[in-house]
Amino acid sequence: MLSTSSASFANGNGEDISIVEDSNTKKVRFKDTDTALEDDVKKSIVDGVPSIDFSDRVYQILEKEMSTSIILKILGRNIGISTLQNKLYGIWRPSKPFQLMNIENGYFLAKFQNSIDYDKVLSQGPWIIFDYYLTVQPWSIDFNSNLPYPNLIQTWIRFPRLPSHLYKRQILMEIGSLIGKITKLDINTDSRARGRYARMVVFVNLGRPLISKILINGNPQRIEYENLPVVCFKCGRYSHTDEACSLTISSIGVVENEVSSG
Repeated sequence: MLSTSSASFANGNGEDISIVEDSNTKKVRFKDTDTALEDDVKKSIVDGVPSIDFSDRVYQILEKEMSTSIILKILGRNIGISTLQNKLYGIWRPSKPFQLMNIENGYFLAKFQNSIDYDKVLSQGPWIIFDYYLTVQPWSIDFNSNLPYPNLIQTWIRFPRLPSHLYKRQILMEIGSLIGKITKLDINTDSRARGRYARMVVFVNLGRPLISKILINGNPQRIEYENLPVVCFKCGRYSHTDEACSLTISSIGVVENEVSSG
């Protein structure tokens, strides 16, 4: 007789998805009212170490559940979760309450009840709390809380002299996605009021070189970055770089004094 154990996960619609484990084969399947897929979870022993592997379908369920979640971090300052939540309600003014969770290493996870509040937080800003820059980025399964600060940051970009026949919302969204995740498209772009360039807010990865041009049907298209946020990752303040930070200058002065006195 087979011995089984069961548990349940909630999918993105708030519905429970049961899992049934066969203790003999150590194979687990997810099942709901429509489907029953084998091998969604596999448990084994690898070189004496217990191991578990999830199928792509499981990750799709998890990603759907987290689709309105945002990773937050205040650069250069530690803050309690209650204080942060009160400040966020004041500056974001969400239409519905949101959940805030303290992760680790100064990161927080905000989970919204609807896409309206989620999109608002991502597309507006910059957000400043106690004169410190609050980074916001969409949650992704690749998020790494061990990083001292997020690699992703929002900025306006534009496409000067973009051919006029490409000024369609869906076309512009596809073009912009080559640069990064788009959070806002200039409303004037749709009516061609801006004339010679399209404009949008995207997330760029500061750990990689900025993309200066792309190819559209083989033709080069230049990318311009408008007012790339100037953030000091030394102290967390907005409007100056690490090199111009007073903490950096002070530390350099201390080193120079030690060298000269030595």
